[in-house]
Amino acid sequence: AANTGLTYDYQFIDVPDFEGQGESSPSPYFYQNLGEAEYCVAMFMYMRLLGYPADKITILATYNGQKHLIRDVIKSRCSWNPLFGQPKTITTVDRYQGQQNDYVIVSLVRTNHVGHIRDIRRLTVALSRARFGLYIFGRLSLFRNCLEMAPVFKLLLADGRPTKLSLQLRDNNGKYPTSRSLKDTAEATLVTDVKDMWNVIHGVVNAQAAALDNTPAPAKSSDIEEVKGAVAQGQQSSNQDAPTAESSETTAMDKPTTAKCDGTGEDEAMPQAKD
Repeated sequence: AANTGLTYDYQFIDVPDFEGQGESSPSPYFYQNLGEAEYCVAMFMYMRLLGYPADKITILATYNGQKHLIRDVIKSRCSWNPLFGQPKTITTVDRYQGQQNDYVIVSLVRTNHVGHIRDIRRLTVALSRARFGLYIFGRLSLFRNCLEMAPVFKLLLADGRPTKLSLQLRDNNGKYPTSRSLKDTAEATLVTDVKDMWNVIHGVVNAQAAALDNTPAPAKSSDIEEVKGAVAQGQQSSNQDAPTAESSETTAMDKPTTAKCDGTGEDEAMPQAKD
């Protein structure tokens, strides 16, 4: 079966500049991309609204700076609300070596230079962590022209697969998992950018709120009004209250990496969301 609300089980999503900016580097070797961080978090929130368990979702970044930024955006946008919570893990590709999860969201971060992801071993780790769904956010024009990544993009873009996030909004009335076949890609909705994604989330929340209005009182959730407020805030300006790239933890700087991808070190445990 297909993944609820998503046209494909794997997809590369092209992320344009966000508020006029792509990657940033507040300090040497500390790379961040606010547009990708916001988009990855919006993707997580969309999946949670459709019933995906939080502990089945992992967000990976190719740089430590982006990991911290995504954690900050999660904290600002949704971790406080039990209807969303936060993913089981938010970490770097290197530190996730040897681990897997059902659904993995990957942020490639860079927009000026490919960086260390051109190492085929690191790339293999990034692309082999998901069991059922892999969604990669990055700059298409940069990575598609990287010689080392050519075989990967041949697969990612096969059969005219779009590079805009492709959703199945008809699945939104059903709960995860869906009975739709993976081959059924009709009626797809393509998301233009992260702000467009907030509009989609807003629509899903309104539909779910309307459905709750038609259920007996005990089945209603007081959290839905908080969700609507949070989504409306994000819809108005998807970076207004989220941390800026420069405000996250710049003390834990990324070090220049070598070709070896040893995956040493452990991230602190992330609190679990309520499903």
